[in-house]
Amino acid sequence: MDIKAIAHLGRFRQIVSTLVKYGFDDIVDRLEIPGRKYLEKIRVHDTHLNTWERMRMVLEELGPTFIKCGQILSQRADLLPEELLDELRKLQDDVPPEAFAEIRKVIEDSFKKPLDAVFQEFEQTPLAAASLAQVHKARLAGTGQEVAVKVQRPDIAQTIKNDMDILEKIAIRLDGRLETFKVYNLPQLVRRIRKLMLQELNFTREMRTMQVVRSTVKNETGIMVPEAYPEYCNQVVITMELARGSKMRDVDISSLKRRATLAKRGLALSLRQVLEHGFFHADPHPGNFLIDEDENLILLDWGMVGRLTDKVRFELIDLISAVVENDVEIITDILLGFTIGREKVNRDILQNEVLEVISLFTRMPLKEVNLGQLLLELTSILRAHGRVLTTDLSIMIKALITAEGTARMLYPDLDVIREAEPLVNRLSRSRFSAANLIKVIHRNIRHIFRFQHEFPRQALGIVSKLDKGELAIRFQHENLEGMQSTMERVINRLVVGIVTGALFLGSSMVILADTGPRLWGYPTLGVIGYIVGLFLSIRLVIAMIRSRKK
Repeated sequence: MDIKAIAHLGRFRQIVSTLVKYGFDDIVDRLEIPGRKYLEKIRVHDTHLNTWERMRMVLEELGPTFIKCGQILSQRADLLPEELLDELRKLQDDVPPEAFAEIRKVIEDSFKKPLDAVFQEFEQTPLAAASLAQVHKARLAGTGQEVAVKVQRPDIAQTIKNDMDILEKIAIRLDGRLETFKVYNLPQLVRRIRKLMLQELNFTREMRTMQVVRSTVKNETGIMVPEAYPEYCNQVVITMELARGSKMRDVDISSLKRRATLAKRGLALSLRQVLEHGFFHADPHPGNFLIDEDENLILLDWGMVGRLTDKVRFELIDLISAVVENDVEIITDILLGFTIGREKVNRDILQNEVLEVISLFTRMPLKEVNLGQLLLELTSILRAHGRVLTTDLSIMIKALITAEGTARMLYPDLDVIREAEPLVNRLSRSRFSAANLIKVIHRNIRHIFRFQHEFPRQALGIVSKLDKGELAIRFQHENLEGMQSTMERVINRLVVGIVTGALFLGSSMVILADTGPRLWGYPTLGVIGYIVGLFLSIRLVIAMIRSRKK
């Protein structure tokens, strides 16, 4: 379905009208939609607002899907300018709660039984209401246990799917037409946001995530994750232990007795999740932490998590070590391996810019170094070179920045590098342990056997295509002028070398023959041949030395 096919949809017209209303006519013009002239009648909103404020207001006016998109993009500090990020962080999805009758219908449809058969008591007024779901206090039928029930708003999944379909069509149309957005690869970005949003709407997935995280923190002192009850959970409802405590952002920090301990526990947990488990909370801000009366940390909202492969985790460990050791070359190599993009990178220029950033941080006392901010500045350099991080890595950096900020809010004197050092050292050693090395060898052997199995089939396929004339090799001419001049120089030097060698060989034969007129007691032709050959040899050597210095 192209842009003209969806132009008649009411929701599409609402999106376009809102863009025009807030002064984004240039974007609408690039869409080349029919009926553009009718949009000129729309009254433009207050023009005193700056671009970033108007972008935030567009998202707020367009509702849940766009607010959630903005919240996800607020984690992409590697992509967006700080001024826009500041505005996106203001997006609030606190909205009026859904009517209880609608929430009751969602619960009863999902469990295929009356509400009273599932919950003994169910408070109609929610504890909290957001754009995607709301949370109610309840008691389980039978046991009477007090729980928190998170329920999706009715039809929110279909609303998001419809909006994201329209956004993807718009992104495809705009991709390449707006030079400013070229680096973002808009269609791919929209598809990734769509995937993250639909994952967050999968409450079964969130319930399983909570179970995994609980298993990783069960031996942690002072860290808690509410228990989910699988028999009372499904795709649109999560029933969990009712966490009792105050949100960290609402707590009087000065009244806490163990601020340093709380800060170190929270930071250590975030670092372990990223570097050891490769499975981390995507948004550990103060609103997602509760502090109970015993000053334990309770982690909430596991709808969005990030995941890192073992390879990426090990490279992150190497990156942190390289930052501490000020090894700019390794830092540049690892950063480039983390990125994707359409632009070629001048590695020397990039490395010099990385050196400038690293030099600034290495001059600071280690306890003042903000690891997340350092990674953010490095990724900003990459964006200027047309390279962006993969989504999970960008979310990881945002999560690390947020975790550091939350920890330092509790305890401003926290030394992040010192706290991270034991974990990094332990993981570095375990990476090269006998068990891990055997695991790597075993994996490589499997790859070899797989290659041995697949290669004959692949080779037969190539031969078959050759036999049928179906195999074609395409060459793309791209900056070959430099190669052509280089080849000409190489050939010229090769010819001079051959001629010089022939002169020396011929002159030696003439001198050995000892015939003809003499010069300085030797045959004249042989002497002249040696002189010319020596002259050509010197010229060739000088030319080679000069080319190396360029």
